[in-house]
Amino acid sequence: MIDTNSHEPLAKQCPTQQIAKDGFALFSSEVSDAEVNSLLKSIERLGQRYRSEAGGAGIRRMLRRSTNVRKFARSFKLMSIAKSVLGDGARPVKAILFDKTPGTNWYVTWHQDLTIAVKCKIDLPGFGPWSMKDEAPHVQPPAAVLQNMVALRVHLDDCPIDNGPIKFIPGSHAVGIMDQPQIEAWRDHNEPVFCSAKSGDIILMRPLILHSSSQSMRPAHRRVLHIEYSGGELPNGLEWAEASALDSVELLMAIEEEFGLDIPDYTAEHLTTVGLMYHYLRENVKTTTPSQCLSQKIFYKLRRALIANYGLSRHLITPDTTLTELLTKDQIEQGWPYMQLFIDLETPPFEVASEMLGFTISERVLTMRELVATLTYLNGKKLFPDATTDDAIWNRLVTVIVNETCVSPGEIVPDASFTRDLGIC
Repeated sequence: MIDTNSHEPLAKQCPTQQIAKDGFALFSSEVSDAEVNSLLKSIERLGQRYRSEAGGAGIRRMLRRSTNVRKFARSFKLMSIAKSVLGDGARPVKAILFDKTPGTNWYVTWHQDLTIAVKCKIDLPGFGPWSMKDEAPHVQPPAAVLQNMVALRVHLDDCPIDNGPIKFIPGSHAVGIMDQPQIEAWRDHNEPVFCSAKSGDIILMRPLILHSSSQSMRPAHRRVLHIEYSGGELPNGLEWAEASALDSVELLMAIEEEFGLDIPDYTAEHLTTVGLMYHYLRENVKTTTPSQCLSQKIFYKLRRALIANYGLSRHLITPDTTLTELLTKDQIEQGWPYMQLFIDLETPPFEVASEMLGFTISERVLTMRELVATLTYLNGKKLFPDATTDDAIWNRLVTVIVNETCVSPGEIVPDASFTRDLGIC
């Protein structure tokens, strides 16, 4: 048995060289505790609804089901790792949560990851067989497609050697798609590497590398967010099932939050290019006072947090809405730590916030407008940039689009279409 600790540390060699040679690599302490906790809170909420998927050991379609996971998968940190192997065309196309618990503690036999999820079935030479998982078509593509992919396994719990870590046979990814006799031969004649990991570590792996995992000798949570990236498109109209996960409403809310503006839906429908959006912002930002902009900016931050955290409808949340119209006190209390992380503002602990929300001190409840006023007081002018020149508005818009889509700043030009050029559905 070989542990990853015996391998040469990643920092001492070029990652692409190690991955080309071995088919996997360990990136230590890449994800902060705050990011791990934020992801776990999102996963816990989703788990109540979708835990029966993936054989009871996880949740599929995480890019579609979690805004937080989607943003994390497109973060600069993860995209940089994926691009270091796949090039600038890398993008997330699939995410699954795996969780080995005392109730789902089984041996996973040696195998390669051979299927991809697509939007709809199109019969093409070299693609097959087909199957359905969680109402999405899955297919085995040609080896060339899989060779242009990597998976980042983000560990959300410690996974020591006795908790069923993933294990690899180094170099097996270079052989191509194997049949069962080939798999058995590689298993019998090569020493596996057990890849233990700590919370916050990332394991990069090629889909075609032979991998397995043993039963845990000390059953405990072993939550791993498995995110797959591709460096290219699929042929002849075939589309990745989860790749176009960012929708126009999500980007619109991010722009509203940055500029403290309410962009009506009927107006947004006509702002189809970056240039049209810029001209709209230029005309409207300068007519909004700093105090109006700041309070609106905080309102939109709160609204996005409520939508992401509780799955509420955007149109239900107005300045005159009270939280108790939408949620119970218990729901708000359980989600408050995540709200604080998502909003990224100075906010009071729930014990204080509950009084502000009117649960203990008054005969009425506070509205979103009154809560925004309180947070505005706490945060002062921290959020309002004195940057309303034409150049500043353009740069702020570009920054929002880059942060939300992970496209290169060079792709954001006035004529760029949000749907055609930036991949927003």
